[in-house]
Amino acid sequence: MTERDALRYQITSKAVVNGEVTLSSGRTADYYVDLRRITLDAEAAPLVGPIMLELTADLEFEAVGGLTLGADPVAAAMLHAAAARGRRLDAFVVRKEGKAHGLQRRIEGPPVSGRRVLAVDDTSTTGGSV
Repeated sequence: MTERDALRYQITSKAVVNGEVTLSSGRTADYYVDLRRITLDAEAAPLVGPIMLELTADLEFEAVGGLTLGADPVAAAMLHAAAARGRRLDAFVVRKEGKAHGLQRRIEGPPVSGRRVLAVDDTSTTGGSV
């Protein structure tokens, strides 16, 4: 079984939730694919980084991240998979609002200003959060 097949199996067996769900867009769906059940799962998560790197191999980017919480484990998985291959790839986290204390940053991690970044999320219906 390939890594893609293994991840597909993990998603279909662990992440598909049947029943009416209200999406962030306000629309309703008869099922929901809860990819946090994959990106935070000890068996499935190690497959995410290498496959995401494979799927984005034709893109040029120096950092990966997106809106917290959904993007965090995806970005971390890609960072670790890239490091295992000898590639430097930074990760970052975007808060919905800047903190009122500390450095009051809205984007955490290495500076990304002026750099090519890949925005990721764990689930998307309209692309509104990305």
